[in-house]
Amino acid sequence: THKVTEDIQRYLVEHENEPGFNKLKIGFRNGEAVDIHVGTPGEAGYRHVTRIEGDTSIVEPAVGGFLGATEATRVVAMNEWLLSPLTTALAIFLIAALMFRSLSIASILVVMLFVTLFSQYGLGGYMTELKEWSANLAFHVQVALSIAMGLGVDYGIYMVSRLREEMKATGGDWAESLQNTLSTTGSAVIVSVVVLLGSFVPLMNTELANTWSVSLYISEALILDVITALTILPLLVLWLKPKFVFKPGE
Repeated sequence: THKVTEDIQRYLVEHENEPGFNKLKIGFRNGEAVDIHVGTPGEAGYRHVTRIEGDTSIVEPAVGGFLGATEATRVVAMNEWLLSPLTTALAIFLIAALMFRSLSIASILVVMLFVTLFSQYGLGGYMTELKEWSANLAFHVQVALSIAMGLGVDYGIYMVSRLREEMKATGGDWAESLQNTLSTTGSAVIVSVVVLLGSFVPLMNTELANTWSVSLYISEALILDVITALTILPLLVLWLKPKFVFKPGE
């Protein structure tokens, strides 16, 4: 719909001065003087509008109806593509830091979160390049971003908590603790992902664009989340050596 809206606006601008076409009044411009009565005089909510107020830098002809509503939603969504994930990341960092009482663990979980997030951005860019507008960075995919980020942190919490328990049980033997963690919690995480994929993958068979694109993003995030939780996360824990894991008694 974004492409259609742009094409309509471009067509209106290109032909606005042609014979016959210049007799049409196509929408209002910001700052334009008007005489519009909204509602019924004397009743609650009545307004007399004498000037269109808005961003004067916007000069494209207005498009209403379904296209206009969808385009307006897209504009808001584009403004939220960075703000919403960053807000989520900050909330997760603060909660993890309080829960584990460790800034190192909170930082590791946020790093895992951003790995998933940037992969989602990459998928959106790839879909845009393919001109697959239903699966690009559209507003409905923001739901998938939140779910993907939550699942990524979820698996990370499982792994970190189990590593702490194993380090305490093995007397600080990292190799044995990691092996035990991967063979128990790691296996459970893989099974969980397989079950979730079995729920989301069939949705890609639908003709509903919003549904299959969300299932695509979540499925991609699930696969990446389990890979990073079982590989990158242990490496970061070993590198940073947070006290929560390596000195569980303190």
